[in-house]
Amino acid sequence: MRAQVVCLALVVLVNTCKTIAFQYKNPKYNITMLQEAIDKKALEWNTTLSVAISMGPGSVLAACSGYSDRKGKVKCSVGDKYPVGSVTKPYTAVAIMQFKELGMIDIDAPIYTYVDPVLKRLNDTTMLELWKGDKTCLNITARHLMGMRGGLHDYNDTWYEYETLENPTFDISPFELLHRLNKTFVCPPGECGEYASTGFELLGLALVYLFNLKNWEDLDQMSIFPPHLRPEFNQTSFPGKGPCSKDPSIIHQYVMSNPPPWDSKHHKGPVPNLNETLNITIVDLDYGSCLNGWTCGNIAASASDIAHFHWSLHEGLLVNSESLAEMMTMVPMRYGWSPQLYGLATMNSWPFDGYAWAPDPHNLTFTVGHGGADYGSIGLLSGFNPRYQFGISLVTGSSEGMNCSMTSNLSAYGEYLFYVDTICPVYDAILQIVTGGTVARLNCSTCPACYPYPPPVPECEVALKALCGSFDNNEEACLHCAIHNATNRAKLLAAHCSSREVDSFCGYKPKYPVKSGQNVSCTWDL
Repeated sequence: MRAQVVCLALVVLVNTCKTIAFQYKNPKYNITMLQEAIDKKALEWNTTLSVAISMGPGSVLAACSGYSDRKGKVKCSVGDKYPVGSVTKPYTAVAIMQFKELGMIDIDAPIYTYVDPVLKRLNDTTMLELWKGDKTCLNITARHLMGMRGGLHDYNDTWYEYETLENPTFDISPFELLHRLNKTFVCPPGECGEYASTGFELLGLALVYLFNLKNWEDLDQMSIFPPHLRPEFNQTSFPGKGPCSKDPSIIHQYVMSNPPPWDSKHHKGPVPNLNETLNITIVDLDYGSCLNGWTCGNIAASASDIAHFHWSLHEGLLVNSESLAEMMTMVPMRYGWSPQLYGLATMNSWPFDGYAWAPDPHNLTFTVGHGGADYGSIGLLSGFNPRYQFGISLVTGSSEGMNCSMTSNLSAYGEYLFYVDTICPVYDAILQIVTGGTVARLNCSTCPACYPYPPPVPECEVALKALCGSFDNNEEACLHCAIHNATNRAKLLAAHCSSREVDSFCGYKPKYPVKSGQNVSCTWDL
């Protein structure tokens, strides 16, 4: 399972390897160190990994390990493209900011002025009609939507996952997402930060208007790259309708499917007791829709291209300095990513949630950008390291580690444990390569349990006990008390409660609540 592809990759090449003169500060710290780190973790977690950093054109360091297609036994290439969901969002924001620079959109004007002509022509409705006459929607701006401050709810992820697994060829259009959206407001637009991918559907429709396109499917999301830069991003695409398998350069993505909420082909009902075997089906999503939420999540790109995008963005090659400053001006989210800071489609990509990370007391790994994940892949570490001036991306070919013998770790799959476990040695190798071994090594000895959790807040625990303590044995009722009761939620926010503290107090159960020692049976549905 160890990949044979080891190279320094030029981003202008597709699925090829070419050794170039990467400026090593110390030959002792080189690509081999990085390759060994991902080889070890890909084998340990039985997954596919690809990582890259970019310090400019012709200075891209990339490596991968694992398979692009497990059934066909095809080894990975650094040119493989990974569908990584919300990594898309900065690309969409760049498109909006480019139109702002041209004077074609006022990002502080009501977004309906740009969206309604498209909604009416293609879906015979308007924003006011969608929101059933609630004029609050008329106050939403493009700045609000890019900054997750539109007051919107997010899409129903349980329904979306069901459709992904049970109706994989169903392309969920932006209109479908907007019609299904809960039209109440979590707060008036501009008054709070609440993560909502749905706002990027409206931004996408605004781009259709600004480009004067006939159909929403005609949007060329690659247009953010000027013609002279496009050859540097030929491992990037934004799939439309149809399966990922239409593009052979897109890696197969795998999801471990098992839990409760419904009985179906891939979901076998309730989680068994400790003395029973947990049956997990591993599903290949390559033959399902690759639309992935369109302008909120449809990117498919190599780690090299993602890293190079973030380097190019901060180098001023995609937007001007004023636009970049606006994108990087961050304010706290109020829940969901709380206390995460969020700009205009930018955030702390690592350590995520803005928390300190035990292996890195000097914060050498601080990365700003935008993470993302699909049901069969992850790219949470995607952004720019401002201290050492490089773009970076680590992407995976599965949503969980797929080593079914590691039963003691299955319980943390829902918390991206395998991904965090991989970041530490990979980022450590990168820092040693970039600095020539002059910085302190990351302390990865506590991984995989080195998840960046917040320090406890005493006033939060007091507030949670006072407001929701009577529900501490009922997870659903407790979460409803803390999150969906607006009065309680406001009090908990005032007590500096983060989403993780609420989850912990209410006994939130991870996706695969497997106890150490429980037998696990894996079936590969390829």
